[in-house]
Amino acid sequence: MMNDKTLCPLCGEGHLTPRTEETVTEYAGRQGKVTLRFAECDACGSEITDDGDSRANKRAVLAFRKSVDGLLTGAEIRALRDKYNITQDQAARLFGGGPKAFSKYESDDVAHAAAMDTLLRLALRSEDTFWELVALKGMTSEFPARVVAKRHTMDVPVIWLTIRREVVPDMQPAHRFHYSMPADTMNTLRPH
Repeated sequence: MMNDKTLCPLCGEGHLTPRTEETVTEYAGRQGKVTLRFAECDACGSEITDDGDSRANKRAVLAFRKSVDGLLTGAEIRALRDKYNITQDQAARLFGGGPKAFSKYESDDVAHAAAMDTLLRLALRSEDTFWELVALKGMTSEFPARVVAKRHTMDVPVIWLTIRREVVPDMQPAHRFHYSMPADTMNTLRPH
């Protein structure tokens, strides 16, 4: 964003003042408001955008388009990486998209494909899906053993409990359910 001491490059006399303007844009038959950034010359009235303004404006329009298309936002994609503690490089190798793809997706510089969005949403919803993808891509060695083993090493016995209310001596069991308990707890329950 330009500061208020910048001279206008067009007239050379006035100073540029940062401005924002809400404008209506249309995409895929839907209209929405987008806030755009620019600088205005106080002498000639020219409206100018620098590189920072242009980048911010492009991101604002792309964010609107992604919302129309129902795609994850850059912040939601970053939340997925944070959830699984993976780098942008690891995410690109797991999900596809190229070496710099996740940097561009997360900063809303590029919209990802609908197929990529579906895969990312599946990984967000299901840790099993994420870990299956890690195994499928042969990347299990890149993750700490405790994290990968978390879902694969649980050997939990099932105990059936019957709850009966003793109102009538020969009454049938009222409820039956199973309870899972860690294997090391089983030793403490066995009679000695």
